[in-house]
Amino acid sequence: MKPIICITGTPGVGKTSISHKLREVLDGNLVEVNKLAEEKELFIGEDPVRGYKIVDIPSLCKEIAKVVERDSLNIVEGHLSHYCRICDLVIVLRLHPRILLQRLEERGYDHKKIKENVEAEALGVCAYEAYQLHDDRVHEIDCTGLSHDELLDEIITVLKGEKPCTFGSVDFMEWFLEGGGKFLND
Repeated sequence: MKPIICITGTPGVGKTSISHKLREVLDGNLVEVNKLAEEKELFIGEDPVRGYKIVDIPSLCKEIAKVVERDSLNIVEGHLSHYCRICDLVIVLRLHPRILLQRLEERGYDHKKIKENVEAEALGVCAYEAYQLHDDRVHEIDCTGLSHDELLDEIITVLKGEKPCTFGSVDFMEWFLEGGGKFLND
């Protein structure tokens, strides 16, 4: 079976865009986690405080296993993809919280959702969760300032084994020290 690459990260870091480009370049199968969860109605309820749907992760992982193609490279894209142990390689896209804040504001996210996602990015929540489940199969990429082509090259280099997986080198805590954390207290 060909590899299964999971592309994860906080909402707004560029997972969907790069996953589509990666599928085109490598002629792979793309599984979009959010669309799959919607199509299969894989929800166990709604968060009463935040108002978003809660995904049934075990059921999601079972559905992903059903739709991956044995003879194709599979790209599983979404901020929940790293929860599935089926991943051979997990790419965690990271983006400076200042840039993420701007992107989410441009998308019209409400302040509470922006705050939650920017805080998660600053603290590296997706990266930490991915590392807990996948250890040395996690590659973290700071895509701040990278073009799509540069990001694509980085992913392909890791996929080919020409560059080892790295975790822990992306750190946005200075953003808090520079005063960015004030936003989180609003």
